[in-house]
Amino acid sequence: MRKTLVLLASVAFALTMLTSCNSGTSTNTGSGSDQSNGKTLTDGQWSIDFLGDRNTYQFNDDKTGKYISSNEDECYDFTYDIVGDSIFISQVSDAIFDMGPDKYAYKISGNQLNLKGGYFGMSDMTYKWEKRK
Repeated sequence: MRKTLVLLASVAFALTMLTSCNSGTSTNTGSGSDQSNGKTLTDGQWSIDFLGDRNTYQFNDDKTGKYISSNEDECYDFTYDIVGDSIFISQVSDAIFDMGPDKYAYKISGNQLNLKGGYFGMSDMTYKWEKRK
């Protein structure tokens, strides 16, 4: 048990160090605008059907949002921040062990939002835009 906690703490520290290193500042207003089609992170919602679940991100202008899953155990509120072409999503919860924000490279192209990264950098998901419900 103790070795597991030390390992988790080490991973959390390493991830914190990797995600806190930023070589520049962003002039992005946080809207994630794609000028080619006018879609923004906060315009509508972004959904994907994945492994039998429907997962949706709703981003608000005030840097808050909601992750909605057809699996109700996975729904949560979050805050986000945009730095350059990266978005940092922090789950708002009562988690016992908080590993800090998920960092994703994000890109809006047409009606699609690609999020690549996550805690271990293994996620690469493309969400489709839809009118917010």
